[in-house]
Amino acid sequence: MNFKRISIDEVNRMSDQQTINVIDIRDPQSFAAGHMPHAVNINNQNAGDYIESADKQTPLIVVCYHGHSSQPAAQYFAAQGFEDVYSMDGGFEVWKLNHPVEV
Repeated sequence: MNFKRISIDEVNRMSDQQTINVIDIRDPQSFAAGHMPHAVNINNQNAGDYIESADKQTPLIVVCYHGHSSQPAAQYFAAQGFEDVYSMDGGFEVWKLNHPVEV
C-alpha cells in the first residue's frame, strides 16, 4: 500500500466533502503553538495507540513542517493498513499562511 501526495487546496476540498483524519508529526512544542483544526499530534510514543484505535478506512492526512518528513511517515501508516493515506505538500508552514490554526 502506498501513500499519495495532496495539495492544501485538495485537503480543503476533501474535508468539505467527507470526514478526514489529520495527524501532525511535528514536535509537541510546535504542535502546541499551532496546528490544523482537529489535527492529532503523533510521535513515536503514541503512534502504536493511534494505529490501534483509528478508523483505517477514513482518509488520513499526514502533516509535518514543509511536506518532506510527512512522506516517509505517510508510507509507514499506509503499511500499517490505512487505506487512503496522503502526505500534504507544503506542510503546516504553508497551511498557516492562509488557513485557520488552532492552539
